[in-house]
Amino acid sequence: MAFYSPKSVKVQTQKQSLVIEWTDGHESIYPLDGLRRECPCAGCKGGHENMGEGFDVMIFRLPTLQHHTVKKIEPIGHHALRITWADGHNAGMYRWDLLRAACPCDSCFAVSSIGIQ
Repeated sequence: MAFYSPKSVKVQTQKQSLVIEWTDGHESIYPLDGLRRECPCAGCKGGHENMGEGFDVMIFRLPTLQHHTVKKIEPIGHHALRITWADGHNAGMYRWDLLRAACPCDSCFAVSSIGIQ
């Protein structure tokens, strides 16, 4: 898979989404509820052996179950994003490559569902 890097990252609290504009011009919109439920930290994933497996794209296409507040977003080097949630949880490293691979837009979802990368 090609390396994708973000041009901009914005939290839209009212719309309950995280919007990433990539350097290739593509825009990905992730629901905050899906990001919180798919937290990639060892505690949420059930151990270190389950980390780095990527996100379940379907979680980003499900209806929102809970409203979330993001206190802060910050890059982790050039490879990931840290989200600090209102409850203080911030242990997950949301890797750019895994976020891009799990883009829930219709075009990307159609490609990922047939296994083309």
